[in-house]
Amino acid sequence: MEQRTSSSVEIIINSLAELEKDIDNINSKVEEMKKRILIYSNEEIEMLKQQIINIATEEAEKILSRSKAEAEEESRLIIQEADSSLSEIKKNIDSSFNSAVDSIVKTVLGETMSTAKQSRYNNP
Repeated sequence: MEQRTSSSVEIIINSLAELEKDIDNINSKVEEMKKRILIYSNEEIEMLKQQIINIATEEAEKILSRSKAEAEEESRLIIQEADSSLSEIKKNIDSSFNSAVDSIVKTVLGETMSTAKQSRYNNP
């Protein structure tokens, strides 16, 4: 009976040793799976981050393009208004040029005549 008991104890010890090996193998496989999942999730995170950056870049480019187009249109309108104002100013200058010259000539001639008259009165 002692041999049988000894044999049963050996069987139990061997079974426990095998169970311990199996548990160690499972733990090792679980650790390896954790590493793979971590690597995979990091790769997915990086890929998603790049996609978000690309989307944000595209959206920023669209916003800049719209802003540039609006600024160019506003600039075109300002230039158009400035050209119109400049044309109006030139037209006003052209229309009043002759009268301005006449006025200046009259003023200069009037002063010259006044100066000549004063000279005659002062030098008899």
